[in-house]
Amino acid sequence: MKLLPISAFLVSAVALISLLSFAVVSIDRSAIERVTIVGELSAEQLSSLKAQLEDMDLKESEAAEIGEKVAELEWVHHVNVRKGWPSGIDLEVHVESVIAYWNDNGFINEEGSSIYSELITGADLPHLYGPVGSEHEVMEQYQQLTSMLGKIGHEIRVLSVTERGAWSIETKEGVEVLLGKEDLKARMKRFLVVSERLRMQGDPLEVDRMDARYINGVAVEFADNNHMKLAEVNNSVGERNL
Repeated sequence: MKLLPISAFLVSAVALISLLSFAVVSIDRSAIERVTIVGELSAEQLSSLKAQLEDMDLKESEAAEIGEKVAELEWVHHVNVRKGWPSGIDLEVHVESVIAYWNDNGFINEEGSSIYSELITGADLPHLYGPVGSEHEVMEQYQQLTSMLGKIGHEIRVLSVTERGAWSIETKEGVEVLLGKEDLKARMKRFLVVSERLRMQGDPLEVDRMDARYINGVAVEFADNNHMKLAEVNNSVGERNL
């Protein structure tokens, strides 16, 4: 590729393979004459990266420093830096991979880190809600509960924990499940048992909410006139335990 001589930066995007984008930043004579960027980047992300590099004095910067500067961008997960012969560097940029929305203004990745950037877009992602600082705990619970639900074909659309530590979920079918503060796995199992029993019975009423905060049972609230019934598990029903 022929580099165009300019006084500042020139970022040109060309097709590489698949969704990969390829850019070359051309710089006047300096210790670093070429910065090559490879990654699955949108036009907006590439523009953001260019602006980040323009803030640096590349003539005085080491390759590792440039990589660290790029990694400061909120939408960047990590950067691999390699020396490019004879006087350039190659930056392999990996964009954050988010798996859910976090509260109403951010995203969260599978490592439980919250991300706030307009340069990350989500599609049909679940919504996770929790107090500031609870990201890792919420992500851990999300992964565990998703594994349990997935075995019978359910998906989590919303997972929430309050300031007081009370958990609840909403399934993709729109059923709200109250789990409370303790024994989340045991309570989830009771919900799954009752949910499967209702399915096998072919109950014509649409389930609106299930309260699994009972020792051996689940309270079921139906959408039709808020009809309630207590579904038994293990042939006994105990008092509700928040």
